[in-house]
Amino acid sequence: MARENQTGVFEIPQDPKLADLFRASLRNLKVQIRTHTVGTVTAYDTATQRADVSVDVLQVVRDNFTQPTSANPNPVATLPAVQLKGIPVAWPRAGSSYLTLPLAAGDTGEVHIQDRNLGQWIQLGDAVDPVSAITHALADGVFHPNIHPDNDPITPPTDDAAAVLESDAIKLGRLAALGVARLTDTTAADVSMSTWITSVNVAISAIAAILQAPPPGTAVVTVTGAIIPPIPPSDFGIISSASPKVSAE
Repeated sequence: MARENQTGVFEIPQDPKLADLFRASLRNLKVQIRTHTVGTVTAYDTATQRADVSVDVLQVVRDNFTQPTSANPNPVATLPAVQLKGIPVAWPRAGSSYLTLPLAAGDTGEVHIQDRNLGQWIQLGDAVDPVSAITHALADGVFHPNIHPDNDPITPPTDDAAAVLESDAIKLGRLAALGVARLTDTTAADVSMSTWITSVNVAISAIAAILQAPPPGTAVVTVTGAIIPPIPPSDFGIISSASPKVSAE
């Protein structure tokens, strides 16, 4: 097929000028440089903090096996999604402090492609020679859980009045096991407090009986009902209910 019948802004015309060659060359260079892309988690290893990620922006290349026609002057082929195996997941971290989320298959995010190979640095954690001459390779990506498609938004909408940390379970500290107390949670007496309250009630009742006894030679007056109501033990002691979602060490 004659070149003038081919279409596309990046196609080289029949009689290309220098600007046409530069445009096509720069385009070819740019599409090979990967910086950021989006992907979906297919597996996550909690021990190594590495994930398998399917790259969701598919690569389109020239189809050299299809003969160009007038209807299809520039045949292209869409390649299958690139599958990245065991790339690092970037959790917010500083020193011994960190924040992690329950990452699972189907979660989405960004793959940040490093400009040079990470292999040496991942092993040593120090300034290193990247060794490999390859640059901007998808395999040197780092996964950041964050971005989501419009058909899977945060529900309900984000709060414009406060910061929100939401999850089915929230742990304040790695070994968190006890529910966090809230403003209206009830309390109950612990064992020692309950014993003390009982003793006080017995003593007060005995004193009240003495004070209420009629003087000698006077008529006996019967009093119905409790003279001194018992102190409710539920108002003293330990938290007896707490958040079912948030726990702390």
